[in-house]
Amino acid sequence: MRNLPTEKGEKKMARATLISPISKQGIQLLRVAAYCRVSSSSADQLNSYATQIEYYTNLAKKKKSEWNMVEIFADEGISGMKAKNRPEFQRMIRMCELRQIDLIITKSVSRFARNVKEALEYVRKLKLLGIGVQFEKEGINTLSLGDEMLLNTFTAIAQEESKSISQNQRLSIVKRMELGEYVDSNAPYGFRLENKQLVEYKPEADIVRWIFNSYLRGMSTSEIAKELTARGIPTKNGKEKWKSTKVSYMLSNERYIGDCYYQKTYRDTTVPFKQSKNRGEEDMYYATGTHAPIIDKDLFDKVQALLKKRKEQFTKATTLNIYPLTSRIRCNECGSFYRRKVKSGGIKWVCAKHEEDAKGCDSFYYSEERIYDGFLSMVNKLRFGQENILGQVITKLETATLQYKRNNKTAMQISQKIAEINATILKLNELRSKGYLAAEIHQSQVRELQKQLGELKDERQDEFESRILGMLQDVKKLKALIDEIEEPLDEFDEKLFEEIVVEMSLSNQDELTITVLGELKFTELI
Repeated sequence: MRNLPTEKGEKKMARATLISPISKQGIQLLRVAAYCRVSSSSADQLNSYATQIEYYTNLAKKKKSEWNMVEIFADEGISGMKAKNRPEFQRMIRMCELRQIDLIITKSVSRFARNVKEALEYVRKLKLLGIGVQFEKEGINTLSLGDEMLLNTFTAIAQEESKSISQNQRLSIVKRMELGEYVDSNAPYGFRLENKQLVEYKPEADIVRWIFNSYLRGMSTSEIAKELTARGIPTKNGKEKWKSTKVSYMLSNERYIGDCYYQKTYRDTTVPFKQSKNRGEEDMYYATGTHAPIIDKDLFDKVQALLKKRKEQFTKATTLNIYPLTSRIRCNECGSFYRRKVKSGGIKWVCAKHEEDAKGCDSFYYSEERIYDGFLSMVNKLRFGQENILGQVITKLETATLQYKRNNKTAMQISQKIAEINATILKLNELRSKGYLAAEIHQSQVRELQKQLGELKDERQDEFESRILGMLQDVKKLKALIDEIEEPLDEFDEKLFEEIVVEMSLSNQDELTITVLGELKFTELI
């Protein structure tokens, strides 16, 4: 500061204003999300899960001058091989798409993904959004130059680790199958696992007996499913609605008579461990008396005979000439429907216009079996295929729906309430896991909160009437129906066909295009 002369010779004090460097000015805090996962193979899953949560909570406190911890996302007891099976991971990605996160931190590459293709897919996707992923163990930040090459290396190592673990587990499982000692970690409806043994769970076992007896008395699988749904009896997964396909699977499940048929399906030994129906590619084992039965052998055999009889009846033509493919297949060449014809070589389907005038349309005849095979191929690809088609479609539609909702004030308020209730449920689960909350109180409070969630979701539903939302609901329904298929389909399922197929079309290039729920189209060569 110095004195400056004035016109009258008076001295005036000069003043300076400090301009701080950019680094010291009020910069917005980095919005950080942490992701942790405990695999289903963990020996001490709960403790590991809690430890990770605690670690990231403390880290956020230390970095509070730099970070704004948005949320800690955690998938507990879920395999890391496929990201689509991790709901919290998918929710985190959707928040990134909405520009609500700047950085993701996670323990290691193997916690993020064990599939190279999938890991790089998500890293690149996030990079395009300007969002980095920081892997603490490997010291990688994906926004740094050259780190993607390192990431490729680390994910390859993680993938090989997962493959090695899977193969070792496989050898152990096969040995136990040979001895008749293997017990699947997923107990069928009617059973519970206790000390690695299947034991009867009476509330569900009584339902199993009712299902078998009802079918023998003349009820169809569809009627049984409707009755169970109407009575409010939850499925094994806690769903309210029963499906006829699930009932059919239960009726043919040998575990209800105390036996185990091992390796009906098998998985490839290489990533992505595609599951397929065992048609002789791998050894199969049938063990008797592995556990106490729920169903008497005589009752079971009678049900199997009835299942076979009804299946044979289904293959015969009905007197009304109404078949699953009736008015479902259009000709790509002229737009006419295909008709069913019984010919010497079997059942064929032909374009109606071609049948009336061969010169009017040059379409071909197609056997019913080829068309059914095309449908089965599509279903099995959706269920066990490498590409997570439905999961990706749902993610994109959910993102579009979220964008739509952000412009709707009422819906935003409802969504906020839903988020708050979900956060409360998570806290209650945490308190229960640590032993601070009694099981009865926990169940009562969670049940009430879930009821509130249902009411809020119904209210929010009324706020949106859009084509996107309708598509999203249909695709989710499609995914739910596909997820219920426990084994690869090798026979045509009329019920499933009716539920998911909207229309079909055939071209002269042997291309069968199937339009399913959600306006999705799939093309199969037949």
